[in-house]
Amino acid sequence: MLSCGGLFLIGMSMAVILTSCKSQTGTSDSGAAGTMGETATDGSVEVQSVIAQNPDIFGWIYIPGTNIDYPIAQSVDGDDGYYENHDCTGFSESDKGGIYIGAANLMDMTDFNTVIHGKTTSDGDMFSDLWNFSDEKYFNEHDKFAIFIDGNVLEYEIWTAYQRENTNILEKYDFTEYDGCEQFLTEMKRDWTTATNIREGWEQGVDPENFLVTLTTTDPKDPSKQWVVVGCMIGDAAGTINRDMEQDYQ
Repeated sequence: MLSCGGLFLIGMSMAVILTSCKSQTGTSDSGAAGTMGETATDGSVEVQSVIAQNPDIFGWIYIPGTNIDYPIAQSVDGDDGYYENHDCTGFSESDKGGIYIGAANLMDMTDFNTVIHGKTTSDGDMFSDLWNFSDEKYFNEHDKFAIFIDGNVLEYEIWTAYQRENTNILEKYDFTEYDGCEQFLTEMKRDWTTATNIREGWEQGVDPENFLVTLTTTDPKDPSKQWVVVGCMIGDAAGTINRDMEQDYQ
């Protein structure tokens, strides 16, 4: 299990720092990826530096003990398919693509469910490591991840990992409506099988007042399926992530 004892900011440099986060199980990193001259393995990310290299980038995702250590982009042109075949620089075409969110999600991470996409690749980078969460032991040993955004660092507990139909979550569910959030949670539980991993204590799941991140990758052997790993926000270092329930859910 991971013990994250402190999430905080370092002054005007806007280098977001993740501290005291280490594995108590002794699980070693499978090899962090990193790109664009950055990596979160040292506990910090110069978010403004990567944004300067590509204005489509708004954050960075890091799952300790995995290869997932990448910038997160959103096409400013609203082209949700752009980072399917372009790398995180935004300039180079790539079969691996980048890590990205769709135009329907907000970059400030205040949506009920932020859906982050990444490919499964033949050499095991991008979101390939998400499949490891199908293994119960691996799931239990890798329980948290961080998302660094400019001026803040957010911590999420991974509470479930399962397979679902390869449909666009943001098109299928209206997360601006309370009922849409509840529908997603209800249908998620219908997708759960004996192969689903659920963290102890999270059996009843969450509710529309929470902030979720769904990490998703398509099954290359069966493109009709996708594998998802879902985290629930448990840490907001700057205290800026909030939602007006009465205003947002009319």
